[in-house]
Amino acid sequence: MKRFVFSLAVGLLCTMHCRAQTDSGLIRLATLEWPPYNGLLLPQGGLSSYITSAVAKAAGYRLLTASFEWSTTVRKGEQDPHFDGYFPEYFSKEREQACYLSHSIGNSVLGLATLRTAPIYWNAITDLAPYKLGVVDGYLNGEALDQAIQAKRQPVETGTSDAVNIQKLRTGQVRGIVVDKNVLRYTLSRTGGTEHVAFNTRPIAQLSLHVCFRRTPAGLQMRNAFDTALGHQNVVQLESTYFKMFPLGR
Repeated sequence: MKRFVFSLAVGLLCTMHCRAQTDSGLIRLATLEWPPYNGLLLPQGGLSSYITSAVAKAAGYRLLTASFEWSTTVRKGEQDPHFDGYFPEYFSKEREQACYLSHSIGNSVLGLATLRTAPIYWNAITDLAPYKLGVVDGYLNGEALDQAIQAKRQPVETGTSDAVNIQKLRTGQVRGIVVDKNVLRYTLSRTGGTEHVAFNTRPIAQLSLHVCFRRTPAGLQMRNAFDTALGHQNVVQLESTYFKMFPLGR
């Protein structure tokens, strides 16, 4: 019996040690369904997952992801010890204080989508004030527009996802929506409606995308290793390679 207990203890110790060794080679990130950037059914998990996985591998890690609604993604990425962070996140001063942001893993062109039969012509953010716009709860919408929203100068209706907002636009529930250009193109390529929905040529914002690592010593070490590897990668080339594999993202 003593020999059995000793063997069991040694086995448990080995299991815990081996698991710790395995976990040390992982980057565990929370994310969301945001095609073509992220999606469980997309090739390589989506563009951002493809780039992040390639960089993680170059840094000596393997990427593991789990998808949630955006508010849950942020909470788990910042607070849940089972995760090392979350992605993709737009750059902002607030996010920079909340986590260790990586260098850019890509860019997002954020703009206004409307029905082709009811366009909105604008030159300045203030020109959008007469219209109620659809935005996604918890998403950044560019500094100028977010300031107008916070100051109650810009009426908005929040939705749980881009897909929900695109449907609201198509059914006339909102006059316009704030959406990423590639997200709109991907969604319309799958659901139809390209002939009815237009993306305004004037961007609201062009925002960089990042991995947000938890503000812990381990998170900082992981972010630094990730950034070092990212410095040796050509993100534009990785994006081009991905869209050659998956042209519907364009």
